[in-house]
Amino acid sequence: MLFLGIAVALVALASAALLYLKWRLNRPPAEHDLEAAIDREVAKVLGRNLMQGIAVAVYKDAGIFFKGYGAIGAEVSAVPNAETIFQLGSVSKVFTASLLQILSEEGVVSLDATLAETLGSRITLAPAVRGITLRQLATHTAGFTSVPKPLLKKVIARVGKRDLMKDPYASITEQDVFAYLGSNAAAPRPGRFRYSNFGMGLLGHVLEAITEKSLDTLAAEKLFTPLGMNSTAIALTPGMSQRLIPGYTAKGVATPLWTFQALGGAGAFNSNAQDMIQFVRANIESTQSLSATLKRQHEVQAGGKTGLGWMQPTLLDRLLGNKQIVWHNGMVGGYASYVAIDRSNAVAAVVLNNHAIDVTMLGMMVMRQARRQHWSAQSKA
Repeated sequence: MLFLGIAVALVALASAALLYLKWRLNRPPAEHDLEAAIDREVAKVLGRNLMQGIAVAVYKDAGIFFKGYGAIGAEVSAVPNAETIFQLGSVSKVFTASLLQILSEEGVVSLDATLAETLGSRITLAPAVRGITLRQLATHTAGFTSVPKPLLKKVIARVGKRDLMKDPYASITEQDVFAYLGSNAAAPRPGRFRYSNFGMGLLGHVLEAITEKSLDTLAAEKLFTPLGMNSTAIALTPGMSQRLIPGYTAKGVATPLWTFQALGGAGAFNSNAQDMIQFVRANIESTQSLSATLKRQHEVQAGGKTGLGWMQPTLLDRLLGNKQIVWHNGMVGGYASYVAIDRSNAVAAVVLNNHAIDVTMLGMMVMRQARRQHWSAQSKA
């Protein structure tokens, strides 16, 4: 009985400690210098990596904050700023899903249109993929793996296994994608959440087929131009190229942008902190013509793990108090990104990194600080 009593006491103590930790994480000490709080969080990530360049943008109480950290690269000591261009990686998926939402509301295509209805007259489709809907592609419930094995085998055959991750999507063509959809190998199991670069990339191709416009052109016309996002695109303009920060692997090896012959909707877009804050702002305020449309993408979809393109809060998010966010992260060969929106608290954060080092945890902590801390008079734009 003594040991049972001790065990019960230990369990009670552990539970109390966990509840206190959760309470404490939800309530960091309130200050009047959010910038200083962000500085501390970024410093934990940067450490002594003098080549690493990070841009942070925060929206709070209708105020906007930008700050760069580290350096643009090994040869350039300048700090990245709000106009510095980064490759976004999988944050691009939010844009692709936004285009689907916009076209749906314009009556061009239904969210629940199938691949048979949208592509069936153009290409051969295997029976297993004909009934997959665009909503399923945008919510990762179509049942596709991240990149199907037949496509991976083609890439390895073309570039070799050793060089696979140097530019993995450069060797996949649209013809490869469509050939896979018509093959016996295409046998997804739709219904449950299964994160898929292929699925979101395929959605981009469907939207191109429906509109007869490239994804880049469609995004500029329907999304970026209306929001004033003049430095966001797949193909870099000369001005964007001049402001592109060099990318590095996690080990600090210089690496070029990833290129996408196909599946660009999964990760091909480039942008900067200034444009990204315009995007999240339109997801919070109601001043933009697209605001109501973008907000509808936040709604929880089947299974509860996603919105339309957005991810719902994780267990760690909830533990940190980020209970009402939608978010997405991204990583390609030389860049990493994170964006999150909390409409209930009118807070959003963007983190862009020029190393392939995940910034999701940093983004979570910036969101946590932004909920509780306050701007200093000097910081708020």
